[in-house]
Amino acid sequence: MNKIASGAACIFGIAAFALSAPAHAQRHDEHTAKADFTPERVGAQFMVMETTANEAAKAAFARGLALLHNFEYAFASKEFQKAQKADPDFVMAYWGEAMTHNHPLWAEQDREAAREILKRLGADPAARAVKARSDMERKWLAAVETLYAQEGTKIERDLAYLAKMQAMLAAHPEDVDVRAFTGLATLGSSHGGRQIPIYMEAAGILEAGFIMHPMHPGILHYLIHSYDDPDHAPLGERMAQRYAVVAPDAGHAQHMVSHIYLALADWEATEEANVNASRVVNLQRAAQGRPESSCGHYNEWLSYSLLQQGKDASGLVRSCVAQIGKAAEEAKAEGKDAVRGSWSAAGMALFLGVETGEWLEPIDFPLSNSTGAARYVQAHGDVLRYHATDPAKAAAALERMEPIFEAYSRIEQNDGRMAQDSWSARALERSKALVEIATGDRAAGLKALEAAAAAELAMPIVFGPPAIFKPSYEILGEMHLAEGRKAEAAEAFRKSLKLAPGRRLSLTGLESARAL
Repeated sequence: MNKIASGAACIFGIAAFALSAPAHAQRHDEHTAKADFTPERVGAQFMVMETTANEAAKAAFARGLALLHNFEYAFASKEFQKAQKADPDFVMAYWGEAMTHNHPLWAEQDREAAREILKRLGADPAARAVKARSDMERKWLAAVETLYAQEGTKIERDLAYLAKMQAMLAAHPEDVDVRAFTGLATLGSSHGGRQIPIYMEAAGILEAGFIMHPMHPGILHYLIHSYDDPDHAPLGERMAQRYAVVAPDAGHAQHMVSHIYLALADWEATEEANVNASRVVNLQRAAQGRPESSCGHYNEWLSYSLLQQGKDASGLVRSCVAQIGKAAEEAKAEGKDAVRGSWSAAGMALFLGVETGEWLEPIDFPLSNSTGAARYVQAHGDVLRYHATDPAKAAAALERMEPIFEAYSRIEQNDGRMAQDSWSARALERSKALVEIATGDRAAGLKALEAAAAAELAMPIVFGPPAIFKPSYEILGEMHLAEGRKAEAAEAFRKSLKLAPGRRLSLTGLESARAL
C-alpha cells in the first residue's frame, strides 16, 4: 500500500476512500470553471463555523469556506456567490468572496476586486457593518475591511489585519476558523521570505486547532506550510497523512502533502501526491471540455520527483514544452504578448537538462514583460548547458539574461522587495561566474562562483524544488571532482545537499568523492 493510502487507512480504517479516483477538482490558478460545476469532496463536512445564514445559503457557504481553506479560489468564489443569492444580506458570504482575492503566502492581493465585492453588500464600511447579524460577523467584517483598506501599503495592511485576527483569537480561542485564519495571517506576515520564528509562531497557533479539529482542512493546510522545510517536515507528516484524504477533489490539497514529502526527500511519495493532483486537475479540465495539461505547478514537482528517482520524465516535459510552444506560436500569430504556462515549460525543461543532459530547444516566446521570466529561465539554462563546452554560447546567453533582469529590477514587487534580492539575482551572479570561468580569469571566476554558492545557502529556505535549478555548490563539487580534489568536492556536495536535500546528482557526487 502506498504512503498516502496507508495514512488514509490508519485515519479512516479503510483504504478505499483514499484510493478512489477524485471526481472533480481544480488547482488554485485555474479560473475558467463552468458556472454549474462544483467539486464535491473538499472537506465541507468538517466546517463548523456558526453563521446566521438562512437554510438555503448554509451548504453553499460551507463549501465555499472549505474551498477557501484549500486555496481553490475560483470555486470558492462561486460558492460564496450562491450563498449571496440565497441570502442577499448574509455578510459572511461577501466576506468569503472578498477573501478569495487575498493570497498571503504568495504575496498576492487584488484589493480593488475585493473592494468591489464588499460594495455589493454596502456602499461603505458603515453601511456594511449595520448588516451584520451577530457580534462575530461584525468582527469578521471589520477584519476584512482592514485587509482591503484604502489606506496603507500591502505590508501595512497585512500587519493591521493580523492584529485584528490576533484580537479575535484572544477573545475566541475555541473558534477553529478564527485560529486557522490567524495562523495563515501570521504566515503571511513573513515578508521577505521564510522567517522560521514567524513560521513556528504560526505553527503554535495552529497546533491547538489540530488537537481540537484534526481533520479541518485549513488547520491541516496551514500547518503543512508551517512545517515544509527539511528541519521541521517530520512534524508535518501527521497533517500530510490526513489532508489528501480530507479533500480528495481539491487539486491543491492533493499537491500540498508533497510539500512535506519533498522536504523529507521522499521522492516516491512526492511523485504519488503530484500524480494525484494532476489527475484531479485533468478531471476538472475534462468537466470543462478542455484538454489535459502536462504543465503547471503540480507537473513541475512531479517531473522533479521523477528525475530525483532516476525515472524518465522526458515524455512529461516534452509534452509540456510542445503544449506551450504551440501556444507561443499562436500568441505571436495573433499579436498577443502573454503565453500562459510559459514559466512552467521553461522550468521543467531546465530541470530535465541539468539532471539528465537532455536539453530541449528553447521556445520562441513573444518578447514581452509577461514572458520575461520564462525567457530568463531559458537563457539561464543555456549558460548551464554551454559554459563547459561552448563559452561563446554561454556568454551570449548571459547577455540575454542581463536586460531582462534589469527590466524586472525596476519593478517593485507587491511585498516590497526588489528583484535584486531574489533568486533571479542569484542566477545572474552565478551565470556571470560561470562565464568568467569559461572565457576569462578562471581563478577569479571560481572565487565568484564560491561567493555565489555561499549567497544561495544564505537565502531564506524555499519550499519545493531548488529555485536556482542546480545548486552552485553542486557545480563546484563536480568541478573539484573532475580535478581530483576529493575533500573539496565532498564539502561542496554536502553544502549542496543542505540547500536541496536528497538531490540525486549531489548524493552521487558525494559518493564518488568518498570513493576517490
